[in-house]
Amino acid sequence: MKQLTPQIPEKQLLSAITTVLSHYITETDPYVLFNGLLEILLDLTKSEYGFIGEVFYTEDDKPYIKSYATTNIAWSEETRCLYNKTRRNGMIFSKVDSLYGSVLKTGQLVISNNPKTDPRRFGLPEGHPPLNTFMGIPFYGGGKLLGCVGIANRDNGYHESLADSLTPFLITCGNLIQAYQNNIKHQQVEAEFQRYKERLKLLDKDTMLGCDYKFNHSHLTLTQKGRAICLTKKELKLLEILILNHDRPTQYDIIEQHVWGNILVGESSLRSLLRRLRQKLPELPIKTVSGVGYMLTIPSSDYQSS
Repeated sequence: MKQLTPQIPEKQLLSAITTVLSHYITETDPYVLFNGLLEILLDLTKSEYGFIGEVFYTEDDKPYIKSYATTNIAWSEETRCLYNKTRRNGMIFSKVDSLYGSVLKTGQLVISNNPKTDPRRFGLPEGHPPLNTFMGIPFYGGGKLLGCVGIANRDNGYHESLADSLTPFLITCGNLIQAYQNNIKHQQVEAEFQRYKERLKLLDKDTMLGCDYKFNHSHLTLTQKGRAICLTKKELKLLEILILNHDRPTQYDIIEQHVWGNILVGESSLRSLLRRLRQKLPELPIKTVSGVGYMLTIPSSDYQSS
């Protein structure tokens, strides 16, 4: 008789997806989010232990995993202390010469039903619970590697068909992590924007920018040698946020929030606005900081508040 390939029952899979969407779509605590996903994944696959985490990169572009959800398999007092210390802040997995590291290096599914003889293995610390079988799965969002799942010790091992049947769940995981990252980013932008607003309140009425330019924060006007410079309200708002953060890059998100508020705009709108401002004020050095934002550089001898 032909052996059936293992797959997750569709009804169980749909139930799991419904659960994660209803519980975690707005979650901003990574510990809660990732532990919820891991618990469901271990149940779906009948695995003994595992981890699930985000993929990050070091300054020299080496990938590593930060896992907020790792099954407690502490085998000594030392590892118990380490687990308790790092479980909420995230455990780092960075050894690329390992089974989970193979997922990071290739961005592909990794299955090992005999880790002891697998050349990709890194080995286990003394006293570590046995690793009998392993499956590592990447998940993507927006065309980039977002995270990695590693699960272990499923009876009868792991198979590609099992991983294939998990695809809808992993897509959901990717979407949730993207939503979580966007929520965190939105909170950071809001917090930064509030700091800018507080700093704006503390500014004096006029700021001298050099080249005889004077910016009035109270009335949102720009003059040169006493002559008003004709700028649109959005151009003035853009100039204001650049002045507020002069000599430091101002992030695209902060600029968009300051100029357009909560209205969603495309990147082309900001680029067009900046281009018009540069054309009208060619003497002011507004630099593009690739991948970050824009920066107005003002020599300290020219910059004055009065």
